[in-house]
Amino acid sequence: MRVRIAIPVALLMVTLGYLASPCLTLWHLATALEHGDVAVLERGVDWQSLRAGLKDDIAEGVIGPVSTQLASNTLPPFGASFITGIADAAVEHEVTASNVVAMMRQMPLDDAGPSTVSMIERAYFESPTRFVVTFRGNDDDGHLRLRLEFSGISWRVTRAWIPQDMIERVSQRT
Repeated sequence: MRVRIAIPVALLMVTLGYLASPCLTLWHLATALEHGDVAVLERGVDWQSLRAGLKDDIAEGVIGPVSTQLASNTLPPFGASFITGIADAAVEHEVTASNVVAMMRQMPLDDAGPSTVSMIERAYFESPTRFVVTFRGNDDDGHLRLRLEFSGISWRVTRAWIPQDMIERVSQRT
């Protein structure tokens, strides 16, 4: 009798733990950002995948100052590839855990705004090993979207879609 109750309860607990684990990872990363813990960010983000996604966005003209030039085809193919190469090098150099922490430290306290949890607009499982969360921006910002992937025994951020106006606002501060 006890086994018939214990097995469903154990399955329920494992399922609830699995469903809550990406949210706990996000909370852990938000706390690390708040406290400037570079080591936690290093472990919680797949920086190579994150940078590759940002480079793809730049190459497609989705973000960055190059986007209007690439979209309007005013540059010859060599010029476009040259600028994309420069943007790729900048992403490699700038998108690091220590730079993200430094950027967060430069933000004024009044920009910190509401808690990370209250900023979540939408969160869902894209597949059993992929979780996507969209954060609500300010009135003039777009939405920040992150994808986490389950690898090994933990969730890691592997992709970020950053709205252009958020990029411009951060670049004006530095």
